[in-house]
Amino acid sequence: MGKRCVIIGAGLGGLSCGVVLARHGYDVTLLEQERQAGGCLQTFVRNGVSFETGMHYIGSAGKGEILDTLLRYLGIRDGLKLHSLDAEGYDRVNFKGQDFRFCKGQEAFVDELAGYFPHQKDNLVRYISTVYKASASSSVESFNPERTIESTESVWHTRSVDSVIDELIDDAELRQILAGNQPLYAGRKGHTPFSLHAFITSFYNRSAWRIAGGSDRIALGLADVIRNAGGRILTGCKVTGIVCDESHAVGVRAMDAGGETVVPADMVISAIHPAITVGMVESALFRPAFRKRILEIPNTIGVFELYLQFKEDKVPYMNSNRFIYRGATVWNSECYCEQDWPRSFLYMHQCPDGGTYAKAGVILAYMRYDEVAEWAGTVTGRRGDDYARFKQRKAEALLRAAADHIPELRDGVERYWTSTPLTYRDYTGAIGGGLYGIAKDVELGQSGRVSYRTRVPNLYLAGQSVNSHGILGVLVGSMVVCDNILAGGILYNDIRRTVL
Repeated sequence: MGKRCVIIGAGLGGLSCGVVLARHGYDVTLLEQERQAGGCLQTFVRNGVSFETGMHYIGSAGKGEILDTLLRYLGIRDGLKLHSLDAEGYDRVNFKGQDFRFCKGQEAFVDELAGYFPHQKDNLVRYISTVYKASASSSVESFNPERTIESTESVWHTRSVDSVIDELIDDAELRQILAGNQPLYAGRKGHTPFSLHAFITSFYNRSAWRIAGGSDRIALGLADVIRNAGGRILTGCKVTGIVCDESHAVGVRAMDAGGETVVPADMVISAIHPAITVGMVESALFRPAFRKRILEIPNTIGVFELYLQFKEDKVPYMNSNRFIYRGATVWNSECYCEQDWPRSFLYMHQCPDGGTYAKAGVILAYMRYDEVAEWAGTVTGRRGDDYARFKQRKAEALLRAAADHIPELRDGVERYWTSTPLTYRDYTGAIGGGLYGIAKDVELGQSGRVSYRTRVPNLYLAGQSVNSHGILGVLVGSMVVCDNILAGGILYNDIRRTVL
């Protein structure tokens, strides 16, 4: 039997690490506190309609592209059916009442926006070239173990999104539009590094897709690969501590229906929030200064999400995503007050199953945790009447705002359901219900970064707070972790041999 690897959390980070190590002969056990694996990949069904909770669309999944390569290496690409978003406008930024389309590919992207801003064409070429250059400087597209997303020497990690865009583009309105996809990374003016904007923007610009059947197809596929390789996934099993001797982690304490037990381990990968992980380690191997730093890193803002079921043949299917801004800037939507919420929102349809009309859609708007903090001690489904009234008031405000831009919603919605940052907190373990875990911030520098390595030599960190979020960011982080464990470039050579 191979080395025993215990993985805490069966979201995308934990599942993908489990696949790689189980295939390389490790005795893998994943422990998941929820009843089903998947984390942000989970879907749920209401009134016969399936809704995605976190991963609504993906990018770079065309044949030979980076995500396609990783999905094939993980053994699940052939089991996924993907639906391509509109190449002539996969994302649409609505600013000051006008839609601006993000088109697939660098040349089309430039040509489309230059149609509105002809005097900015050369600057747009510089912008999209810089986006791809910055993304390539912090990726594993070459499958070179010395070139990872964790590389911090790049200048793009130290400069904010807006500072770089402002340098490249001298039209004030175009600057706003190019930053209009910032809900995909919870961007903050003056804080979010350009590297993150570049990574996300190039990811979708190569190609953009919805997942037929829902994002849980990915989780189910990864789980099957793990089990077929001899690994185990234990759900309803909450980890309460990481057990260490004087130098290493030797196991984890976990609680399930049968009580508390210790699961022995030769190595541990924690794919949950780093602050929660730190709280599980009582060992002096974690110095007080390290604990304090991790606990003080800010988290990304949460969202209020409205899940819409449409009336039959009422809402035409929209093969793109719309980022809608209601004010004079795409920035600072998180700084709302009761009277002007939502300042912006993201509107998407669920993947179609054929036909002209959509069955379901979602609307996401930023929501700060302080709005729901009074119900922090409650659990889903039992938060009380005040919480229900709060959600209804917010849902109606968001739906009214959306209908101002999408008129078919006025008469097209059959039913709706809602979630808040508390929902995200309880189902994904995100502190404060943050969308993307820890917030990347140029002002924090290295102190705001989380490494996949820890001072406990056989304890590693994975998931969206390490390196980057989203499906590609998490998978790249998992590859970094597993390459470090396997050593000698084995993983990257394996990917080349298996896929390339």
